[in-house]
Amino acid sequence: MRSLVQALGLALSDYRHEALFSACSVFVLAAVLAPLMVLLGVRNGVISAMTDRLLRDPRTLEIIPVGSGKYSPEWFRELAARPETAFVVPQTRSIAATISLTNPNRPNLGLNVTRIVATAPGDPLLERYGLPEAGFVRDEKSADPLYPAPLVIVSASVARKLAVPASPQELKDPAGYWLEGRVERVLQGRREAAGINLRVAAVLPPEALGVDAVFVPLEALAAAEDYRDGKNAPLFRALAAPRAEKRSEKAVTPENFEDYSASLYREREYASFRLYARSLDAVEPLWKWLAAREVEVYVKVEEIEAVKSLDHAFSVIFGLITGAALFGFAASTAGNALAGVRRKSRSLGLMRLLGFPGAGIVLFPVVQSLLTAFSGAMLADLLYLIVAFAIDSLFSASLPGKAAVCSLSPGQTLAVFAAVLAVSALSSVAAARQAADIEPSEVLRDV
Repeated sequence: MRSLVQALGLALSDYRHEALFSACSVFVLAAVLAPLMVLLGVRNGVISAMTDRLLRDPRTLEIIPVGSGKYSPEWFRELAARPETAFVVPQTRSIAATISLTNPNRPNLGLNVTRIVATAPGDPLLERYGLPEAGFVRDEKSADPLYPAPLVIVSASVARKLAVPASPQELKDPAGYWLEGRVERVLQGRREAAGINLRVAAVLPPEALGVDAVFVPLEALAAAEDYRDGKNAPLFRALAAPRAEKRSEKAVTPENFEDYSASLYREREYASFRLYARSLDAVEPLWKWLAAREVEVYVKVEEIEAVKSLDHAFSVIFGLITGAALFGFAASTAGNALAGVRRKSRSLGLMRLLGFPGAGIVLFPVVQSLLTAFSGAMLADLLYLIVAFAIDSLFSASLPGKAAVCSLSPGQTLAVFAAVLAVSALSSVAAARQAADIEPSEVLRDV
């Protein structure tokens, strides 16, 4: 063991003695490795930024049905059970999924046609922006305190047109912020209308949805469709009779409302749905599953495939360049190590003559190759950080959220170091074997 330690010390001393040659080897390695790290960093930064942008936007993962169909509760349960499905909720016919809205505090403000969108716990669009779930609260605007009123989320355009405050603090006021909804129908030749009170829970930001829409629990959407179909519609009150008659005509108790809610998931067929995939890779399997059942849908396949293709192209290019660079680095390291052993054969033979074991002689080329690899990798990392900072300063504003254009994770940096050290160690094997074969007699012949 003492001889091995002494051999290690001699290898380090010899490396310092040939400082110019050692420095050139380090600079050559850094010159090869730094561009590779920058290329990998750009690949990570650009592709990751694009992928993250797609993942952060739930609309990318949304699968939109085209036209109407008939979807049973069993069909929804089968779809929801698929591992690729992140969220699914039924939707009614589009012609029934509209409502007129007015602001009771500003009667002159109103919207004739607003899209009604069903939502449920776990809605990716609402979760993306940290908004609360839709639900039900007591209808404090009615004479019956037990009558439920939907707690809804409105789009930014609805909030702007109806002067709804976008501030969460104002919307959380105990008095709440209410809107009045109205749906109409023609029944047996008579034009009728029904109303509903809606308490606003939150406002979607403008970038989330660019149309007039109000997100409601499924019960409210189904009740609007039922009313238009001439059926008993809980939650809605007739607007053509005195108020005392309005409530009794469509009276709702907690018991029959729960029965109505349960029937929506047990008995009813729906014309459409809202569906989100769990990931980019899950979009295509869901698409194929729906296509096999003759359900026509629209997905952002082109945008998703563009990112995947770019990622694949970068991976292939990076792999080819890395392979060529590693081959050149391995050949250079092996050549330098072999040349060093031949150049120092007399010194190494003298060490054998002095009693140093073969393992100590082997340490010479291996240790010096590893020292060059470590020093070169450190210098390459420093050069990478400088270049990455310059790239990010120039181009980060062009990516969403000013993401880093060039970035390497600590794990990737460690992997680069490990790969360089491994290649250096393997490349010095031939030189190590040659050093181990040096005989002391060769030194005696030259004396």
